[in-house]
Amino acid sequence: MKKTILFLVTLFTLKLTAIAQQQKEISIHCVFPKKLNAGDKVNLKVNVSHTLYKEQTGNLTLELIDATTNKSVDGWFLNIFPFQYFTSIKGENFETQFPFTIPSDYHGKCMLTLKAVCGDAKDSLSHTFTIGSKIVNHE
Repeated sequence: MKKTILFLVTLFTLKLTAIAQQQKEISIHCVFPKKLNAGDKVNLKVNVSHTLYKEQTGNLTLELIDATTNKSVDGWFLNIFPFQYFTSIKGENFETQFPFTIPSDYHGKCMLTLKAVCGDAKDSLSHTFTIGSKIVNHE
């Protein structure tokens, strides 16, 4: 009985280790702005790191979604570079930027989602913002 339990624990541990290693093959790093306001021009800086040994082409996407309606606002936000390619060169990270502009009349919640795919390796990050109004000082 003890041998069976030990065997099952070992199998479970090996499976968890394999899953953890698979998840660490590629990872997205991004510091999202603390707050966003209507009319802001944003240049979202993104870094993709990987532990892939084989050189291959991957892609990184930015999706902008109205969190209330769950519909894309990419066009409205002028997200003109939503899809970018990179090559997984051993020991090198991929750095890029996603410029977009929040419309001056947009109010509500917006979800930013980054997705990286390179071969079988995948990672994603999401963050939801409540877009505030820009304070205009009339003097």
